[in-house]
Amino acid sequence: MKKVYCYASVIALFLVMGCSGGGGGSGPDPSPPKITSGPSVTGIDVREANVRWTTDKNATSIVFFGLTSSYTDSLKAGALVVNHSVALSALTPATLYHYNVASDDADGRRVNSGDRTFTTLAPTNELLDAGWDFFESAEFDSALVRFDDAYSYEPGNPDVLEALGWTLLRLYRFESGGGSLSARSILETALAIEPDRSDCLVALAFVYQAIEAYEDAIRTARDALAFAGAGYVFEHDPEISTSDIRYCLILSLVATGDFSGALAEAQLIDPTIDIDPGDAATWNGYSSFEEAVIIMVEGLRESGG
Repeated sequence: MKKVYCYASVIALFLVMGCSGGGGGSGPDPSPPKITSGPSVTGIDVREANVRWTTDKNATSIVFFGLTSSYTDSLKAGALVVNHSVALSALTPATLYHYNVASDDADGRRVNSGDRTFTTLAPTNELLDAGWDFFESAEFDSALVRFDDAYSYEPGNPDVLEALGWTLLRLYRFESGGGSLSARSILETALAIEPDRSDCLVALAFVYQAIEAYEDAIRTARDALAFAGAGYVFEHDPEISTSDIRYCLILSLVATGDFSGALAEAQLIDPTIDIDPGDAATWNGYSSFEEAVIIMVEGLRESGG
């Protein structure tokens, strides 16, 4: 009788433990998802970005985003996954965005990442392309609008400064007035960043010659010739070439009284020029060597040299 009692007690204890769940069995996981990596933002562009993260179990993908942590927009992908990716589009260029990701499991339990930020890219390349199209069509006011917008996004970008400088040059805005941007200040800034930037040197030589800063024009034109080379052609206006740089140099040399230097540069453009400072017979009937050089320079430009 004693053995039966003990056996019955063991059975009763087993049943009690089984009913209470203390011995196991796997029920549904009551915990919310956990973010195991991320969130991070990849593929950031002018108007797009991709938000990625992973969770420890299948869950939905939600991104809340906006200009502040109050979030004005959201995107949701309802599929239950562990690798989450949500593409944001129609964003504003060069803008700081706040975002927060969330994932809900099949039972609606949610995890949030907390507030994060990213910044979209400035549309510099798009603005530069549009601006150069206007420039090449001689629509310089329209080009200026695009380049000025690009400058507001990236004031230290040499490509932007070069484009803006050339356009201001074409609009005859050589020097600052009333705080406005000028070709001189913009091009000097570009060259402080990249001293050997050929197109900027060419444009700045033209600016210096136009404002009668002749010594600066001579120095800059010589630098432009050294860096640009004999075959230079300005990409956005093929009519501007090495001979234009040299003519700028010639005019500046004449303005400083260096007629021999101007003659030497002119002969590089047209080797048939035959003027000898010591031989009046080569002055083409003019009373002085200097006068002969001046007339020769004027004729050189008229001939398209």
